[in-house]
Amino acid sequence: MVDYMRPKRYIFAGWAVAMTAIAGAAWAFPAIAEKAASQRESAVWQARAEAFQGVDLSQVKISGLAETLSDYHLDKTLANSLMRDVAMTEDLLAVEPDVFDTAKFKAQEHRCLAEAVYYEARSETKSGQKAVAEVVLNRVKSKHYPNTICGVVYQGAERRTGCQFSFTCDGSTMKEPIGKHWVRSKDVAALVITGGVQPFTDRSTHYHTVAVNPVWSDYLRPTKQIGYHKFYRFKFKERPAKSASVNVAPPT
Repeated sequence: MVDYMRPKRYIFAGWAVAMTAIAGAAWAFPAIAEKAASQRESAVWQARAEAFQGVDLSQVKISGLAETLSDYHLDKTLANSLMRDVAMTEDLLAVEPDVFDTAKFKAQEHRCLAEAVYYEARSETKSGQKAVAEVVLNRVKSKHYPNTICGVVYQGAERRTGCQFSFTCDGSTMKEPIGKHWVRSKDVAALVITGGVQPFTDRSTHYHTVAVNPVWSDYLRPTKQIGYHKFYRFKFKERPAKSASVNVAPPT
């Protein structure tokens, strides 16, 4: 009986191995094919990018681009492909440059504010994070600081001491912002920068953690404590800024 069953076991085992191999192939082949297609696409775009090297497009209008490309004696197939790409982007090239400049500026401002929230208050509650963001915007409005968010956040960052926000000169930015705290910081920055939060720091322009007591705090008016930060503003009444000023004020 044992001798008759042994061949059957071998047959079943062989079928099991075969089915496993087929299933594995069915799973692997699409992934391999997709990777190969991605590599081919990357190679095509690399060739197109290399074809544009040396072509000065800054002075070329879309209507004359075909003639310009023809001067470079490109492969006919590649040239035709490039022209199809150009035709697809005509509407983008027609947009005024200042539109892109404005969009880039706004994106940079949002990034700077999000970085301030992340590095200065990522462990705080949302209220604490909004308060830090509000301080940055209050400084932008003040005549004593630069009139942009990035200018305020990174004021003095080029010096070892004297930076207005400690994270900009203590090496903190060597670690890229990541994870849920970074997502939350960007959300808070977007909310505050678009006016989605009613001001609640009483025009504060400074803050520090409760663990320290900096000398400059004696020269400012305390406003409130939010989370682990104490907030302050100037004792004199602020007047609207007529122009940007980079006078160094006490750091945060």
